[in-house]
Amino acid sequence: MNTVIAICLSILIFALPLALRAGEQQSNFENWHKFETLTTQLRKEKSIPGLAVGIVKDAELAWSHSMGYADSNQTIPVTADTPFWIASVTKTFVGLAFLHLESEGKIDFDELAAATPGFTGLCQWLANTKIPFAEGLDCGADISIRNILHHQVNAPLGSQFMYNPIMYSRLSRYLEHKFGDGTDFVEGRHNYLGQVIDRTILEPAGMARTMSSMWDRSKMDIYFDLADGFKVDEQGRKSKLRRPDKHIAGGAGVVSTINDLAKYDIAISKGGVLPENKPSTLLIPAAFKNGEISPYGFGWYFQCYKGTKLMWHGGWDPDAGYSALHLRIPEQGLSLIALANSEGLWWGNPLTTAEVENSPLAGSFLELFLVEPNSDSERKDCFK
Repeated sequence: MNTVIAICLSILIFALPLALRAGEQQSNFENWHKFETLTTQLRKEKSIPGLAVGIVKDAELAWSHSMGYADSNQTIPVTADTPFWIASVTKTFVGLAFLHLESEGKIDFDELAAATPGFTGLCQWLANTKIPFAEGLDCGADISIRNILHHQVNAPLGSQFMYNPIMYSRLSRYLEHKFGDGTDFVEGRHNYLGQVIDRTILEPAGMARTMSSMWDRSKMDIYFDLADGFKVDEQGRKSKLRRPDKHIAGGAGVVSTINDLAKYDIAISKGGVLPENKPSTLLIPAAFKNGEISPYGFGWYFQCYKGTKLMWHGGWDPDAGYSALHLRIPEQGLSLIALANSEGLWWGNPLTTAEVENSPLAGSFLELFLVEPNSDSERKDCFK
């Protein structure tokens, strides 16, 4: 009898993990199916011409779904290899590229932006406009490269977060002034910033379907494969917009695919594209002068959401007709990537806070896949 009991226990011990894994796989399958249905509904509601979505789990592209067309003739289906203009998601590449340059001793984040020719004039112009990014802007203050990278430019300098893409767009001019042929040569060419992104991110991550600049002649196949951008009116009518033809200024410029952005995400998780001497810097938010945590740092938004750290960035370019989202949950090895050739993914995140949960796509993703902490003690502070 004891032998029979022992055999039964052995079978149970062996079978239980398999059953649990089977149950987990079934649950995942059901969630994938639910999320696919929700993305299809979102595309229909927003009249998005073409949409590609991917989920990275445990350093693998675990799921992807592509819908619609990349061209106005509706002859080219969107796939996970379709290149999209990723708009402001580019800032994640720029922040990481600057971290590499600083770790190599080539730049100092405390250098003043005013040392770059043309910066003061641009700042004064912006300060005298009614553009939201002008609020509280003091061009006489010692605005540093660090302030720009962390969106801590608007007064009080270094003490508050306010998203300022116009200032971010000066970063390529700063590099061209230091290492290139001068600020007059930053446009119309594969500039220094684009070359640094190639060297430190795209090449190590194997991102062969990504271009860091529209002027990279070696990647013209990506440019010609780029999904057309569209303006969609309230009645759902679609108008093709002029294709972007830009150098990388700092705020935008990168063209990529779901498959390549998954490689990027995985390379961040594994450390393959992080500076060797500062591998964790990218994964934590910046701080203000008083030491308090900011919701942004080196090209990423940060949030403590339901006791879990999120890092993310959205992209929105209404003039070119694209939107994008890259959302990471680092401690759970989980990420969401989405690319669209209209404004349909954008939800109007405020300029001074991080609220990715208000994105319909991100909200659904978090509801289905986020594993919340089990106890209140685990919820206290995501960043300590």
